[in-house]
Amino acid sequence: MERNSSNRIYVFLIVLLGVCIFGALNYIVVLHNPETWTSLRYGAWTAFHKGFNFSGFDQFTYVIVSKWRPLFEMYRHPMLALMIWPMSWANAQLTDYFHVNCAIYVVAVTYTIVSTISWWLLFSILRKRVGLSMELSLLLVLFYFGLAYVMLASCMPDHMIWTQFLLILSIYLASGRGGMKLWQALPLYFIATGVTLTNSVKVWLIDMAAAYHGTGSLKRLFRRSLLYVIPTLIIGGIYLWETNTLVVEEQSYQKHMRERTLERDSTAKARFERDSIFRAKRMGKQAYDNQLFEYTDNTIDRGPLLVENFFGEGFILHPEHLMEDPNLKKNPRPVIVHYRDWWNYVAEGAILVLFLGGIIYGRKKRLLWIAMMPFIFDVFLHIGMRFAATDLYIMTAHWAYIIPIAIAFMLKEMKKPGRNVIDTILVVLTLFLWWHNLSLLVPYLLP
Repeated sequence: MERNSSNRIYVFLIVLLGVCIFGALNYIVVLHNPETWTSLRYGAWTAFHKGFNFSGFDQFTYVIVSKWRPLFEMYRHPMLALMIWPMSWANAQLTDYFHVNCAIYVVAVTYTIVSTISWWLLFSILRKRVGLSMELSLLLVLFYFGLAYVMLASCMPDHMIWTQFLLILSIYLASGRGGMKLWQALPLYFIATGVTLTNSVKVWLIDMAAAYHGTGSLKRLFRRSLLYVIPTLIIGGIYLWETNTLVVEEQSYQKHMRERTLERDSTAKARFERDSIFRAKRMGKQAYDNQLFEYTDNTIDRGPLLVENFFGEGFILHPEHLMEDPNLKKNPRPVIVHYRDWWNYVAEGAILVLFLGGIIYGRKKRLLWIAMMPFIFDVFLHIGMRFAATDLYIMTAHWAYIIPIAIAFMLKEMKKPGRNVIDTILVVLTLFLWWHNLSLLVPYLLP
């Protein structure tokens, strides 16, 4: 009885630590430009477009929460704007009461809650599914959220935090006894796909990996896969409704605003023409001539992309061109940036060696292969297809949870004194990640 009570207190303290960490990160973002972002003198687009410069993250969430509009590209994020509507409604009530735009506060509170749930789910996977001690589980969770663009995903107003939460939840459910039930898998697939289209493949792969390890029957996998047609058709129906109603209205509104701008601003025509030329150049770099491949870039070398962006910037911020956006028309960040200090490469290499060691130790474990599915797909997508190659590091939270899960198997299986060495390396890496990334982010974000 006393042991259960002490465990509950320990768990409560771990959750409270998560709330404090993510609350602090979101509070720092709120302090970045509150005068402009909360003022009702500016339109939402003007306020956040001019004052928002965070790497490749979009300001659309702030704009939509300020005043609901279907701004996300529906073919990539079929229901994300609809999912954000409750936040927009809450902001409208708060704005009427306080007479300031409360969008940044609504997003900060929401993202603190969602990040804390993800923190708790990952801790539970390490503690309950792998069987690590509470201390090592907490160390690995701290290590994970110390990764640069995992840390940023918890406080940047974009969709990465939602994908991270839904995929970690999928792994947690799929790794339980019997895997995911259909009443869990199909709604998760539906919601995750609504956030971003590629999540459909990831949730399906997670479920298939769990089901295959549970039955070993390809025929049963095929029958189970057929059931995914149901949520897919519903999403397709919602997409068609949106494009024929909400998107048409938004396009009409944008056309009207464009015409007004052209009437009032003599330089607007030249600016719009430059925008068209910029989009045409980007389309010329696509892997295939199709809208779904709009954000692919076949001109970027895969080797540097893997070392400097997929693993490098995703884990450890480059001090040079900090938080600059490679997609800007003027003064864009270079796609490939090299570290000037050798120890950053040593840290990156150490993380990858631990990751590889974890794969070797856990190669026969069902949980490892369930959690590997999103990582394998993202390697194919971002390195193979070079999708979102210019700023693929912002997607780190979509797959990097495989690293602490893999390392957990190594810690579980390894004997002393080797285990003590790995523990020490993990502590050093965790302290380094938090110190290095926060030492760059805090001065950048605070006024």
